[in-house]
Amino acid sequence: MKIIVFGATSETGKQIVMQALQVGHEVTAFVRDANKLGVTNEKLNVITGDALNAQQADDAIKGKDAVLSTLGPKGKPAVMAAESTKNIVTAMQKHAVKKLVVVSVAGIAVPQDKRGKNFVDSLIRFFLKDVFIDRENQIKALEASQLDWVAVRVPRLTNDAPTGNVKAFFGNPSPSMKITRADVASFMLQQLTDSQWLQQAPIVHN
Repeated sequence: MKIIVFGATSETGKQIVMQALQVGHEVTAFVRDANKLGVTNEKLNVITGDALNAQQADDAIKGKDAVLSTLGPKGKPAVMAAESTKNIVTAMQKHAVKKLVVVSVAGIAVPQDKRGKNFVDSLIRFFLKDVFIDRENQIKALEASQLDWVAVRVPRLTNDAPTGNVKAFFGNPSPSMKITRADVASFMLQQLTDSQWLQQAPIVHN
């Protein structure tokens, strides 16, 4: 499968790239700084660009079978997650690429959670307002699309060794929940061929 990874130089992005290559995918890494990737392979193509540039995103996505993104909020106001996702969605719909898997965060609630009022969520929203809104708008961009998308909501991420044990659910995440970046990458890659979580945003943890 020909896949493109946006945010490939993030710690989770690198895991996605390496694991995808290990199972035989042809991988395009879309990055701002190619020197930060540190991965070489005959099936790896590296494109330098900015996902906030709609034309660059469009050019990179053309001809791919699936898209994965670890892009998140940066700067103030935080717009990276939502605006990059909008550009990716537009390009995918233009070029008839259906499968999109993105990283989101457990602090963002979706209707399936049935959380009600939550003190922790309120605290996060108060102190990280721009980031919170950016992540909410990212989910909205996915929901408004016609794509086969999955938003993988993550709690605290670690660089521990992969466990191979990933639980996915809807509900209220515990502050103690965590997951390895390697397990997140593995779960995201599984979504390329799995239909269980289509057009949903499960929380994952170890």
